[in-house]
Amino acid sequence: MPRTYRRKTSWGSTPLEEIERAASEVKGGKSIRSVAKERQIDRSTLRRYIKKRDTQEVKSVGYSGTASAKRVFSEEVEKELAEHIKKLAEQFHGISPKKCRELALELAGRNNIPTPSNWTEKGLAGKEWFKNFLARHHLSCRMPEATSLGRATAFNKTTVGEFFDNLAKVIDRYKFPPNMIFNVDETGVTTVQTPKQVVAEKGKKQVGSITSAERGELVTVVCAVNATGNAVPPMFIFPRVRYKDHFIAGAPPGSIGTTTRSGWISEDVFVVFLEHLVQQTKCSPDLPLLLIMDNHEAHISLKALDIAKTSGIVMLTIPPHTSHRLQPLDKCVYGPFKTYYNRALDGWMRSNPGKTASIYQIAGCVNDAFMSAMTPRNISSGFRATGIFPYNRDIFSDAEFEPSMVSDRPNLEQQPAAEGVAPVVSASLSAELPSPDPVHACGSRSDPNHARYVSPTDILPLPKSQQPRKQTNRKRVKTRILTDTPEKQAIERAHEEKTNKLKGKKEIIHKKQGMWKRKQTQTKIAVESSSEESDVPIPFEDTSEYESSSDERSEPDVSDLVVGDFVIVRFASKSRSHHYIGLVDSFADNEVSARFLRRIRGITSSKKPTFVFKENDEASFPRKDVLKKLPQPQQAGGTARREQQFIFPC
Repeated sequence: MPRTYRRKTSWGSTPLEEIERAASEVKGGKSIRSVAKERQIDRSTLRRYIKKRDTQEVKSVGYSGTASAKRVFSEEVEKELAEHIKKLAEQFHGISPKKCRELALELAGRNNIPTPSNWTEKGLAGKEWFKNFLARHHLSCRMPEATSLGRATAFNKTTVGEFFDNLAKVIDRYKFPPNMIFNVDETGVTTVQTPKQVVAEKGKKQVGSITSAERGELVTVVCAVNATGNAVPPMFIFPRVRYKDHFIAGAPPGSIGTTTRSGWISEDVFVVFLEHLVQQTKCSPDLPLLLIMDNHEAHISLKALDIAKTSGIVMLTIPPHTSHRLQPLDKCVYGPFKTYYNRALDGWMRSNPGKTASIYQIAGCVNDAFMSAMTPRNISSGFRATGIFPYNRDIFSDAEFEPSMVSDRPNLEQQPAAEGVAPVVSASLSAELPSPDPVHACGSRSDPNHARYVSPTDILPLPKSQQPRKQTNRKRVKTRILTDTPEKQAIERAHEEKTNKLKGKKEIIHKKQGMWKRKQTQTKIAVESSSEESDVPIPFEDTSEYESSSDERSEPDVSDLVVGDFVIVRFASKSRSHHYIGLVDSFADNEVSARFLRRIRGITSSKKPTFVFKENDEASFPRKDVLKKLPQPQQAGGTARREQQFIFPC
């Protein structure tokens, strides 16, 4: 039999009122055959109805459905189970289909409700029952979207209420018209688009789509919109050190651009955008502007507050982790914007096969997406859906605050725990069914009003955090009116403390660096004054033998100097002298030309230093700078590379 049965005849589909009138005519003296033929009712159906009406009250025509006749739970129990499952899903703690079937089996076992034999054999409710249960109560199996605990718990009635209190305060104080209520936020666009659906062969395991690269480069786009549906030309932040005008070629008219090393927004860049916003909106202290934004650290700086104060901008921040609900751009604008941007970049890739998209194509693609997504309908819907304009603090239903109920904790100061009351312990689904209650083993507790009835909430309670909230030294960030004098003074004090702290750290670092440099210098001099076999880098400082002035020092005896000799040459700087080993190539009267060797790093102190020639390391010097003639070196040997290395036997 198919899972979804389709009726093939009209038997049993006669309305109850029609068959009741036919039964009255039969009772008045007419035959069943004549009445059935006259009213076009099946004769067997009419006869069965009259026979059943004589013994009991009839509420429907025909036989009862098989699904209703063999239903395991009563309608009340199933409804309670469905509501409990919906409640878990609303709190972002929904259960899987397998857990739902296990819960149904345990619910039947705890209430002594008879179940099919295959339920007990498999340890969970049957597939047919589960499918019909979903259909009866408007349920379906959905793939959930990953939501962080911070977003789930931060969006609660308390924090949202604080935001709307501040919003009402500034609106009543300044009487902002809708064209002066703005929301600003930034979003990232990359050179790699997200592929959309394509038409391909059915049943093929893998279908690919060309993208520009694996990860791509990020460019930040800063947008601002107002409650009337208008948008300010965006600002582009490119991951470069120097900005060029051709970066924003093809961008929306009036756009500006800047650069940072990472491509992310910073305090200085946000100041540039504020100046751009003031220029576009012509706001002033006489015509103030309300700017709603998140608590990003780049938005909160003394420079930004100074510009806001002088330009008549009132800054209001939303609570942390609530931008997905309280920010108009995130709510209704950036979703279509990303869709249109991916479509535009995908079109560029198909129009330029074999080419790689770079950040210079982003401005043109953003222009196409900006014109399609930043429409008055989308922008106005964002302000209306968040309750900002028109002002509506009751825009969110209780169901939208359900995820935060998990972390709600009672106020211990107002509600002290009663003595002798044990904490509630969450019950887990048991793999083994409990033994039936001997007192009620004969009866079924399928009525929720039964005294010993066990509800789905008793078996699988709603999630609730039992641990106390961790106390940290981190300052709690909340919604604020940044341009108010108390908040501005608090930000100034925090900035001053941060500056002093950084200044102290820099002084400590500079002091440590100075001590380290002095220690390194002393160590270097001590090492160079040690034995000749020590690990001394070349060049090295003068030893005590040559510390006297040039007038007092006797000239070294290098009268027998010939081409091919290895010598030690002194090169004097302003503060000290350095010694190098050189191979004499030629010499005239008082000038000597030589090629110089460099010490190979990594040689241990137990071995003699090894030297090698470096390319283009040649120089001429006076003959008096030759300090000593060295014996002929030995070649390391062994390989072609080691043939170029020399070891001096001294």
